[in-house]
Amino acid sequence: MAKRRPADEGPDPYQVLGVSRLATLEEVTAAYRALAQTYHPDRHVDSPVAVQQQAERRMREVNQAFLTLKKGSWLAATPESQIHSWDTPDPDAAFQARRRASQASRQHTAQARAAQASRTQAKQSMPGGEARSRPKISGGEKVGYGLAQALITNELTCRTCRSVQHLPAGWQHRLRDTDWSCSACGRIILAWR
Repeated sequence: MAKRRPADEGPDPYQVLGVSRLATLEEVTAAYRALAQTYHPDRHVDSPVAVQQQAERRMREVNQAFLTLKKGSWLAATPESQIHSWDTPDPDAAFQARRRASQASRQHTAQARAAQASRTQAKQSMPGGEARSRPKISGGEKVGYGLAQALITNELTCRTCRSVQHLPAGWQHRLRDTDWSCSACGRIILAWR
């Protein structure tokens, strides 16, 4: 027997995400990403306060709906009063939906592993070099791309030529008066104003 959904659990996650009850995890994820692109608070920084608050509220609903469906805790938990004949999947359709979701999950895992192997191989085959230091240029742009990577690994990947540039020890202390450029293409890879 299907367990009932508690009344305080919130709105139907399928309706919040705008997907059918037979949607696969891949379809649910795609719907979540599309809604997150629309309602993410970073997209509404310059909006009026009322719009920001509404976007934050909607984003919380979307996040909760996605987590609920991702965990699978919503399975057949809709009260009988809300079930309609066109909503209830037959057991075979539900089995097929779970099977598609499982296949999509395995395919996604395989693609992620292949992509990681490709990135690792590409990183190993990239030419490396020592980043060049040069005095700060006044009025130049602030380039902070990869700063977190640099703080952890003391290396940066050039966004132009994709070569890995190693930063010398103590580069953090020289950041106020020094810009760092790529030894392969000469592009500034780290500058802070």
